Amino acid sequence: MSGSPLHLVATCALGLEELLAGELAELGMANVEAQRGAVLFRGAWPEVWRANWRLRTANRVLVKLAAWPAADGDALARGAERSVEATRSWGGVKAADLFHPESTFRIHATSSRSQVTDTRWVGMRVKDGIVDAQRRRYGKRASVAKRDPDVQLRVWLYEDRATLLLDTSGAPLDHRGYRLESSEAPVREQLAAACVLASGWDGTGPVVDPMCGSGTLLAEAAAVALGLAPGRLREEWAFEKLPGFDRAAWKAIQAEPIPAPGPKVTLFGVDLSSEALGAAETNLMAAGLSERALLTRGDAFEFAPPPGPGLLLINPAYGERLVEDEDQWPRIGDLMKLHYKGWKAVVLAGGESRGKHIGLRPERRIPVKTGPLDARILPFDIY
Repeated sequence: MSGSPLHLVATCALGLEELLAGELAELGMANVEAQRGAVLFRGAWPEVWRANWRLRTANRVLVKLAAWPAADGDALARGAERSVEATRSWGGVKAADLFHPESTFRIHATSSRSQVTDTRWVGMRVKDGIVDAQRRRYGKRASVAKRDPDVQLRVWLYEDRATLLLDTSGAPLDHRGYRLESSEAPVREQLAAACVLASGWDGTGPVVDPMCGSGTLLAEAAAVALGLAPGRLREEWAFEKLPGFDRAAWKAIQAEPIPAPGPKVTLFGVDLSSEALGAAETNLMAAGLSERALLTRGDAFEFAPPPGPGLLLINPAYGERLVEDEDQWPRIGDLMKLHYKGWKAVVLAGGESRGKHIGLRPERRIPVKTGPLDARILPFDIY
C-alpha cells in the first residue's frame, strides 16, 4: 500500500489522552495531537498495524475517510454517497475497492451537539448513501453484516458535521485475550496499563499489587517490563480483511523487538478473596506470566514486600464499585511510607475523596473513569 499519509485517530478513555500521545510519540508517529478522548496522528498502513499491535492505552485505531456538513438525514446520505463515488484513495486503498459491493459492512454511529440525535437514524442514513452510490456504480449493493463484517465503519456526528471513519481494530484493543476470569469490579486492561505508564517506572525490580483482584495490573506491568506487545494474544484484526492488506509486512511488524527493561521481573499479588486469586492465577497463566507470579491470600496491610525498589500498584475499593473503607486511604499512605521507601507507586483512587487523604503528595493527578465512576490515577515517588 502506498500513497499520501493517512489521517489516523487512536481513541482512548477520557483522561488517558496524554499517555496515549506519549505512546504514539515513542513509536515515532507523525503529527501527534491529543484531543478529548482521542489522539490524532499521521502515517501509512504499516503505522496503522503497528499502532494496533503496540498501543497499551488505546481503545481503537481509526482511519479518517471523509467529513462533511450534515444538519439532517439527507445531508448525511449525500456525504456518504460522495465517499463511495469518489476516485480518491486512502494510503493506496481505493474507494472503489473499499466500498465494493462484494464486501459486507457495518456502521456504528454517535451524535453529539447536533440536530440529528437518534444514532440509529444517523447510521441508517449513512448506510442509505453508501448503498445508493454502490447501486449506481456497480448495479448492486453490499450487504450489512451485524457480525464479522469485512468493513467496519464509524460515523461521528458532532455539531452538525459528520466524520466517516474506518475501524481497523475490530474488537476493542483492551480485549487482550488473557482475562479469562474476572473478580468483582475488575480494572480494564488499558486503564491498568495507564497506571503502569503513569508511574514512570523503569521496568526494573519487583511488582507488588496488595489488592490484586484478577491480576490485571500485574499482567500489564509485566508486559511493559518484558516488552510484550499488548496485542500478542489476539487472533484477528479488522485490518486483515481490507483490500491490499500485506500479510508479510504485518508479520514483520509483529517480529519487531520491543524494549524489555525488566527481563527478570517478578510479580507479587495479594488478596483477601480466594476467588479473586483463582481468577488472577488463571489470567496470568493465559498471559504466559504464571511462572513469574507469587499469589498469596492475605491482608494488604500485613504483607511483607520483597526487596526493592520496584513498582507498587494499588486499586482499592471505593464508592459504588465496592464497599469502601473510609480509613483505607491514610492506611495506604502509612503502608507506602513504612514498607515501600524508594519505590514507584500508583494508586487508582475513587470514591468521594479520590484518595485525598492518603497523606502523601502524588506527582500528579490524572482524572479518569473506571466504568461509570470518577477516579484518579495517582503516581508517587516514595522517599
